[in-house]
Amino acid sequence: MESRRVFDRGRQRTFQVLRDRTLAGTRLRELCGTIGALAAALAAALAAVALAAGGPAAAEVLEARSGAARLELDGATGALLRLADPAAGLELAGGGQELFRLVVIPPGADPMKPLRLSSRDAKGVKRIEGGGVRLRFEGIGDRDLAAVCGVEPGADGLFRFRISVEGGPGTIVERVDYPLLPLAAPLEGDGAGDGLVLGTTKGGVLERPHQWKPGRAAAGTQPGSLAAQFGCYYGPKGGAVTYCEDPAGYPKTLAAERTTGGIVLGWRHPMRQDLKEPFRLAFPVVAGVFRAAHGAAADWRDAAAIYKSWALKQPWCAKRLAERDDLPDWLKQGPAQVRFGREWLGRPERIEAWLENYWSRHFEGVPLVVTFWGWEGVATWVPPRYFPPYPSEDGLKRCIDAVRRAGGHAFFWPSGYQWCLSYGKREDGSFEWEDRAGFEREAMPHAMVGKDGQVLLSAPPWYRGGEAATLCRGERWSRDWLTGIAVGLARRGGELLQIDQVVGAGMRFGGDCRATGHGHPPGIGIWDVEAAHQQMAEMLAACRAAGVNMVLGYEEPQELFLQEVGIQDYRDYEVVGRSPMPDHRAESVFGYLYHEFVPLFQSNPRAENRQMTAHLIVTGQMPHLVPHWPAEPHVFPAHGGFEEWVGDVPVGWEHVAGWRQRRFAGQPRRDPDIRHSGASSLRLENTAAGEITQVSRNLPIGEGGLRGGGKYRLSAWCRTERLERPAAINIAALGPQLNSLGAWRLPFPQPGDWREVSAEVVVPAPGAEVLRVMIHVEGPCRLWVDDFQVTEVDAEGAPRPILRDGLPPQHDLYEQWVRLYHGEGRPYLQFGAAIPPPAVEPAGAVRVGAFRAPDGSQAVIAVNAADVPGEATLRRGAESQRVQFMPWEVKLLRR
Repeated sequence: MESRRVFDRGRQRTFQVLRDRTLAGTRLRELCGTIGALAAALAAALAAVALAAGGPAAAEVLEARSGAARLELDGATGALLRLADPAAGLELAGGGQELFRLVVIPPGADPMKPLRLSSRDAKGVKRIEGGGVRLRFEGIGDRDLAAVCGVEPGADGLFRFRISVEGGPGTIVERVDYPLLPLAAPLEGDGAGDGLVLGTTKGGVLERPHQWKPGRAAAGTQPGSLAAQFGCYYGPKGGAVTYCEDPAGYPKTLAAERTTGGIVLGWRHPMRQDLKEPFRLAFPVVAGVFRAAHGAAADWRDAAAIYKSWALKQPWCAKRLAERDDLPDWLKQGPAQVRFGREWLGRPERIEAWLENYWSRHFEGVPLVVTFWGWEGVATWVPPRYFPPYPSEDGLKRCIDAVRRAGGHAFFWPSGYQWCLSYGKREDGSFEWEDRAGFEREAMPHAMVGKDGQVLLSAPPWYRGGEAATLCRGERWSRDWLTGIAVGLARRGGELLQIDQVVGAGMRFGGDCRATGHGHPPGIGIWDVEAAHQQMAEMLAACRAAGVNMVLGYEEPQELFLQEVGIQDYRDYEVVGRSPMPDHRAESVFGYLYHEFVPLFQSNPRAENRQMTAHLIVTGQMPHLVPHWPAEPHVFPAHGGFEEWVGDVPVGWEHVAGWRQRRFAGQPRRDPDIRHSGASSLRLENTAAGEITQVSRNLPIGEGGLRGGGKYRLSAWCRTERLERPAAINIAALGPQLNSLGAWRLPFPQPGDWREVSAEVVVPAPGAEVLRVMIHVEGPCRLWVDDFQVTEVDAEGAPRPILRDGLPPQHDLYEQWVRLYHGEGRPYLQFGAAIPPPAVEPAGAVRVGAFRAPDGSQAVIAVNAADVPGEATLRRGAESQRVQFMPWEVKLLRR
């Protein structure tokens, strides 16, 4: 590392002109390489003059070098002036950003009103001699508060940042934001090729972040939504990468914010530390530059490889999946998965029939993970009254026995540390279920507490107007309680358990518990991650003592626990159509980093979404099937007569509780007395203005569903007694991102006896993936719907029934996926490390992924995600391969 001081302001401006980072300057350097050499020579000369002359510290510029990378700080303020790789033509820094920020509570001050300070608030900045660049900031905010920031070279192109904070007793530090890296936006040219990636649980690439409005930000917190402690911001030539060298898992947040000057990429370190002892960040933060591979555009995988080279040396990478001897052997045999919800649990005979008539008939010998949702005694996702389970002890045992006969293994997802106080709020303010007294009697002393000393409460939408407290896992009683739930499930036949509602292993409220009697320091800290490790160790030991080698997982991934989990809920495809960020492209970031360490599965697969399934196949995720019914030949669609119900929801349909920020408070009803045919109908009855009831379903388009371009007649029999506001059965053709490609209405008739309503629909092709049917009423009403039907209109205009063979819409993909993951593809798709995929020509012709097996061999997995045959050229360096595909064909191509 070198340092230089430039004291003459006129000479400093001359130097800055020569290293101008504007687009024109960049183009000039590309046209004439000698200018770079001249600039370096002049800079060295100016530095020599400055060092000889001496001068005021306010004018100094400090430089650090790591390989070809250059980093410059303003000696007067510490602000980052330059981050560059001149040899690669990369000038990355923006400007106008403080180096660090502090959130502190002065002695005796209101903890609810902390001070927010920064490096700009220092009365003085001094250079500390020694290795690297070290600056001391004194008198921050005119207080007895100081910080020391250091930058030193790391691996080629990278720099390590460290910080310590000093002050007097009673001054509490709650957060340190450091380093804050101001980066240019756009990064290269017009920014069309720019991308931002954070190591979040859902991953993905945020494209063209320069188009964000100032103030917009993306962030991830570890533990929590930051599954891997790294991120990058890049353009076609390369970009900036940052990560923390933290093997322990201290709380941290990586954030990228659009400002008027560019993109600020920075780290936040929450804590609660009394400065009677100085705070020193326990690990270095790394930041630097990375280049594109020769002859290729830069990719987030280039930055991920830099981070992974460090991560592979950490405790969570001690053993790869293939090397672990603590997991049951069946888990390493390429299993598949299926999930049954409460509507299935209420009909155990259907689970038995699906497993016998579909799974065992087509996939005999393949291990099957069977997830049960809705087994809780009160309602789905409503703890803590788990036992007796739904539908009953005998009913659940019947379901588990059927799973075992099919060679399966039961998987349960208790709601982590949530303790529900109330559920299902009624119009009069009462609840369908409430047990505040039980909480106060049993669990209140063990719940998380906020700054105000009160129990922290949350109201997730699945409590339907109710609320819950969160037990503190730093308290032994809470961990014992959750371990007891796990043992109870093990004794009932459970073999896998997901600690749900602890996303990325992060607790609600950021893990910031201010209780003084839980056995942990009040406030956020490393104690929370340590308690999580302790919980898993205690849970595993207790289940083994009960005779079950339980396989554990969390809701969404977290690198810190890779050696404790054996299966991992993953939701990377959920950024498609559901991300709050614009231009969010699905990419399996965590899976690329850690595929060889844990089996990943998509938590919420969709029966009709073949594009989603193609993505899951090429990213090496465990096959996750969506169960279908009937599992035998039938008229499509089933359940149009509203004959079978689970609670107040007709089988095959969904009661929609709301959309976006609006709650749908109405409740559908089964009516056995007024019906058009059969044993019952659907009754919709609202009493208040603005009250909405919606019952919906998706009709898949494609294999096993409707035909793109086909003409259909949709009809239903309706009876209206009262309808103050016009309403209808609404039909919408939706694309892969839920974009509307067409809409139709079956209006409800005027009051009177039963009348048939119908509409003819031509399914848009290509593009439409589902036909959404929405029975929707708003305001006071009382009406009935029965005998919903879909018939295909032939060339002569005659409607005819649609017959189906009892297979799911994606059976062809399921077969290919399951057989590859369990069979010849297992060394790659279950045990393989993800590697950069080949380029596809033409772009997007097929979906591809690539993996390296434990024996070193490599394979490409490719899916033709289209209804027509196709062909593509796969290129990797100088190698190329032309491949032909049938519609929706999956191929494993070994190298």
